[in-house]
Amino acid sequence: MVIGRVRHAAAQIAHLTLQSQPGEFIGLGQNYDLTYTLGNSSILAVIRRTLPSGEPAELFFTLSGGQNIPFSRLFFGTDAVGIPIQPGVYPNAQRADFSQPGHPGLDVSLENRGCNTLVGSFTISQVSFGADNSIQSFAANFEQHCESQIPALFGTFTYAAVPEPSALCLFACVAVFGVLARNKRQDRGE
Repeated sequence: MVIGRVRHAAAQIAHLTLQSQPGEFIGLGQNYDLTYTLGNSSILAVIRRTLPSGEPAELFFTLSGGQNIPFSRLFFGTDAVGIPIQPGVYPNAQRADFSQPGHPGLDVSLENRGCNTLVGSFTISQVSFGADNSIQSFAANFEQHCESQIPALFGTFTYAAVPEPSALCLFACVAVFGVLARNKRQDRGE
């Protein structure tokens, strides 16, 4: 099932590092250390596919920087493996939109340079979702080979969303009122 749940937060941050071997197409043999924030970029984090049970199974990130920060897109999916996206090691990855049953999906592009086909792997070290099933945090490392070529693109990616300040205020107010109510009950001997 394809869906699109977007996380709107007051503070989002994404960090992408890429180590591109000589001759590798996406990174053109360069190394990158990119930080995307709402101050310098546009960040879109979407649960793109779910399992029939409704559990998230493919995440999609679009990171659009300013003049000095490259545009990048990342897909991480477990839908063709038949499990929800969760921490673990995912070998034998194929291009996310075309991954065959039993193969996880991966696709990392930079400045509109992408693979037609790919082989690779990724390891998810952390993923969490909010009550509204939005992406709260994600961390993974990956290895990707375009067109089954030897040169590899290695990288790490982390994403975090911080709730809107109004939500933080609401949580703080609820906690304060809870403490006041408890203290009042204790004063009455309840």
